[in-house]
Amino acid sequence: MRPVTVLYTGGTIGMRPGPDGLGPDAAFEGAFRAAVTARDFHWLETPHLLDSSAMGPQDWQTIADLSRDISGGLVILHGTDTMAYTAAALSFLLHDLGAPVVLTGAQVPMQSDGSDAAANAELALDVAARSPRAEVMIAFGGALLRGNRAVKCHAQNPEAFCSPNFPTLNGAESVQFAHPFTGRQISPVGVLKLYPGIGAEALGGFAHLPGLVVEAFGSGNMPGEGTSFHAALMLARRRGQEIVVVTQTGGGQVAARTYAAGASVAQLGLIPGGELTTPAAVTKLGWLLAQGLRGDDLADAMARPVAGEMS
Repeated sequence: MRPVTVLYTGGTIGMRPGPDGLGPDAAFEGAFRAAVTARDFHWLETPHLLDSSAMGPQDWQTIADLSRDISGGLVILHGTDTMAYTAAALSFLLHDLGAPVVLTGAQVPMQSDGSDAAANAELALDVAARSPRAEVMIAFGGALLRGNRAVKCHAQNPEAFCSPNFPTLNGAESVQFAHPFTGRQISPVGVLKLYPGIGAEALGGFAHLPGLVVEAFGSGNMPGEGTSFHAALMLARRRGQEIVVVTQTGGGQVAARTYAAGASVAQLGLIPGGELTTPAAVTKLGWLLAQGLRGDDLADAMARPVAGEMS
């Protein structure tokens, strides 16, 4: 077995009730050690313990920086709301992994009745200590998922995460990845989910961002020529904004040439996201933008798997 470090970032797993509801418990280490099977591990905490709904690219960077200094397996205790985003981000930022990085958390705090925290923690600790996989994973609800393939699919159930386009890793063979890029930053990227009747005004709040992920209908369909939304996309592209299109259905992939309603993807130079999940598309786009990729170079890099995020 390899040595294991536990990095506590906040989240439901370590929360306690307070006057405004549940909040991170700064003295959680003792409760965690008491709840899991006796084993040796080193304990670290991020400078600020956060509900994961408050996390962003700078927090992913902080976690990545701490992770690079750790030898052996790593378990990251994290809130569930944006765990899939952090897992995907780390899969790109930690391009030279030599051991497992396993994110886990809980739907119910560890110190509350009926908590799922101990079971999730035990699974994560075991994977970090024993697994031959040198990749970023999520261990939750008895399942082991590739980090950049996972999405949160239920707000309360213990089986909170699923992997819509890729099987779970439980029992599957180990695969090694070689990153062609070595960037260690992620630029902020927006996400826009299409809805019936969407118009140009929906894009206004994203104009300052270098990149945008559009969750399109079905296999990449969206309002086409003659609509204000199409005109706004055209203006965004002229400004140099890079736009990736994924499907909002949760499973499947963008195949924009299937329907005439998907023609805008090619017409406007939007980048098809294929089977990328929204968390993977957001973090991969931001990671590549931070390395200075634009235009055809960016589109080519988005289309190539670098950490198992797409087939």
